[in-house]
Amino acid sequence: MGAMWARPMVHPSVVGGPVFEQVLAMLERSSPAQFAAQINALLTRPDAAPVLAGITCPTLVLTGRQDAWSPPEQHQAMVDAMHDVHAELVVLEDCGHMSTMEQPDAVNAAFARWLAA
Repeated sequence: MGAMWARPMVHPSVVGGPVFEQVLAMLERSSPAQFAAQINALLTRPDAAPVLAGITCPTLVLTGRQDAWSPPEQHQAMVDAMHDVHAELVVLEDCGHMSTMEQPDAVNAAFARWLAA
């Protein structure tokens, strides 16, 4: 079940490889209670969109181009909602939802560029 559930979480090239196995291992370490808590949090969390307009510091918003769980358009909307701040959207190519596992060098490079600015 985990292998089917995790497929849309990553870039298609990752499926079946070592990073995908790491994602599956992470899922296997989780308990049913943890899954239930995560699902409950997703279903009952308040809409945080109104908070975005109040962000007053420079912000990096980063996502993978192939993130099927939280696509780039959703991240662009977050950047657009931050009216009074310099918000930068970085979209990593060949990357899904698990960006730090799939493209760690690209994530670190984006953080380094953003911090240097």
